[in-house]
Amino acid sequence: MGEDRVPRDENRTLRRQSLLIALGCVIGDGAPFLLHATVDHPGHPAIWLAGLVILAVDLALALPARTAGPVAVAHAVVRVGVAVVLLVVTGERENGIGNATGLVVAGYRAGAWIKGRGTWVALGALIAGMTVTQVVQGYQAAADNILLTLTNTLIPFLLGRYTTGRSGYIAEIRRKADDERRETAEAMSAAVEAERVAIARDLHDTISHHVSAVGVIAAAARLSLGPSGTDRTRGFLEQIEVSGRAAMSDLRRMLDLLHGNDSDGVRQPGLNALDELVQGTRRAGLNVELRREDLQPDRLPDSLNLATYRIIQEILTNALRYGDGDLDLVVTQTATELRVSSANRIAGVPGRGTGRGLDGMRHRVSLFGGSVTSGPAPDRPATWRTSLVLPLEESG
Repeated sequence: MGEDRVPRDENRTLRRQSLLIALGCVIGDGAPFLLHATVDHPGHPAIWLAGLVILAVDLALALPARTAGPVAVAHAVVRVGVAVVLLVVTGERENGIGNATGLVVAGYRAGAWIKGRGTWVALGALIAGMTVTQVVQGYQAAADNILLTLTNTLIPFLLGRYTTGRSGYIAEIRRKADDERRETAEAMSAAVEAERVAIARDLHDTISHHVSAVGVIAAAARLSLGPSGTDRTRGFLEQIEVSGRAAMSDLRRMLDLLHGNDSDGVRQPGLNALDELVQGTRRAGLNVELRREDLQPDRLPDSLNLATYRIIQEILTNALRYGDGDLDLVVTQTATELRVSSANRIAGVPGRGTGRGLDGMRHRVSLFGGSVTSGPAPDRPATWRTSLVLPLEESG
């Protein structure tokens, strides 16, 4: 009946329901058959053969939906055939034997599942089968015959058509809603991307210019010192240059991320660069005593490696700003955790900072389920201690 039929197959739930409906039709058509065949015509093999045919077409209602058209035609043919057999064998025109229940269900399935030209073939077969059956059975009242045909064929067919049309309408509404949600999400994503590009452009036009200027001015100041400049001053200026270059590198990396471009292969800093980080701080005048215990940065997750590097960077910055020039730093790695501890004496009364550095440190640690303490030591109030523990997944 062409490729315009809707169903390919039903799901498991619908197949179970179809089987139950088919069994209901077997009972609905089988009970009158058994009553009349066993009581009125117990010795006619043709009657029992007709019963088997009725049973077969009723059970065919459990077949996949794509067979709705052929099954409807089969019910129409059986409806006429059984009426003819009963008339020839018994001489009776109407004795209650037939597939009336299955015919109604077949009409519903045809209306629900068939589309295109196959629709009219199935409906025509049902109407023709019902009409010819009434002629064989000798009905005379035309109005009654027409009404019976409508109630047994056209009404179930239209009901099936309405049910499928309503389901299709609901499915179409859902598809449109899904399309609208997808379009909204795409529009929002595009807006976010545009905002990210705008932010990246503004950062490049403002912050990068000033950071570059700081590095250039520091280099010019260092070169202008001449022999009269102290080593400590030169160290400060060198560290400003190094920090400026590092800031520019990080800024460019962040700009790439904002632009959605992370394909240049530039790696984020990690504990492999710990010596370089500490050396830069030493040039700025901070005497750092660094101890590493079983530290293996290559065996750390990249995200944790970067977070620990940033935390140590914050510790060094705070010690340089508020300490007396010395810092003890210990980094310890075990199978289950990574520990960082530091201690430095506080030089006088430190100025009130924004607290963002410590908040950032706590936030980074919390992301990995770790713990951190930072503040004056209870036994030595003039000493600032920082201690943090980051859990690691055991390997092996």
